[in-house]
Amino acid sequence: MKHRLTLFILLLMLCAIGIGSWFLTPWESWGKGGDAKGKEVVIDRYDRVLDEYVSLNSYTALGRMNTQYPMETKLLIEDVLKLGVVNEPDVEQRLRYYYLDSTVQVLLDEVHRQYADMSDIEADFNRAFEELRKQDPDFRTPHVYTQISCLNQSIVVGDTLIGISLDKYLGADFPLYAEYYSPEQRTQMTRDAIVRDAINAYLARENRK
Repeated sequence: MKHRLTLFILLLMLCAIGIGSWFLTPWESWGKGGDAKGKEVVIDRYDRVLDEYVSLNSYTALGRMNTQYPMETKLLIEDVLKLGVVNEPDVEQRLRYYYLDSTVQVLLDEVHRQYADMSDIEADFNRAFEELRKQDPDFRTPHVYTQISCLNQSIVVGDTLIGISLDKYLGADFPLYAEYYSPEQRTQMTRDAIVRDAINAYLARENRK
């Protein structure tokens, strides 16, 4: 990615304070999105598939996690939550028990309440990517998906991938945050920070190439 493009965006968007992101190696962004330079962004709700598996012990949802979302599931288990290796015999049950924790259930309930509709965020992503394409016609639109990271990574990025942890964007006044984050950090953990954080993380990775 050209330096002028990075500078342009980074000048417009302030980096989030105290919010982590996980940078993936190129081979980890297996072909989800990025094929069409001008592709419209539709946020992929992986968090809902995961929640269906956790809440209902649904083998249909588990099958989708392993076939439709193999990369997202691998990254969540191995790199974000660090529960083990994705092909271990009991790792999926470990994942389910992890999310059944009462604190994590509070996060899930609040994500359900606040993020039933993400059309505004999709529109913001589309505007941001359109501006990026104006600056660089070769810009490839990444695949954008959502997850619940249990307060681990906020943004996961790869060559053509952006993963958003919705549980890290529940608002500065969300009570549970006060136990883990400073007031300054909490001001950045809001809905309107998602696109900014995602673009900053994605362009920072592109600039490292």
